[in-house]
Amino acid sequence: MSNDALERLKKRQRPNVPSRDASLSSPSQDISTSRYQDTKTSRNQDAEISGNQDAEISRDQDAEISRNQDAEISGKPPEQLLTKQSTLRLEASLSQRLSEVCQDNGLSREVLIEALFEHYSNDPEAWQAILAEAKRRGERRMQMANLKRAKSMMQRFS
Repeated sequence: MSNDALERLKKRQRPNVPSRDASLSSPSQDISTSRYQDTKTSRNQDAEISGNQDAEISRDQDAEISRNQDAEISGKPPEQLLTKQSTLRLEASLSQRLSEVCQDNGLSREVLIEALFEHYSNDPEAWQAILAEAKRRGERRMQMANLKRAKSMMQRFS
């Protein structure tokens, strides 16, 4: 763009536009509609707040019950019970069976696995059988992973 055109653009005067009304409600709104909307909004907010408070109270009670049960089981005060979040990959059929057992007994997977581990680690015969099964499954998974990796490489280079 030449300097001459740029100067003309800079000097050009733009028309003045009147400012808009930026208020939240317009004065032409029907009063009965406005009251209905305000009542509806207020009820929804009240129900939402009440639901959130109920859920919060329920969560707090569940957490307190869980802490008390954990303290009774582990013999430690609740303040000393530390947990760590982890992800488990389970075989699909085993995962389904585990979920069914947990639902039938009102337990979480984590709590059931913890209890199983604690129980069987104190029983040497059962512990050895579990470790042997775990090693067998681990080897099988490793073979499946190697096979999958080999197929992937063959597809990539063919």
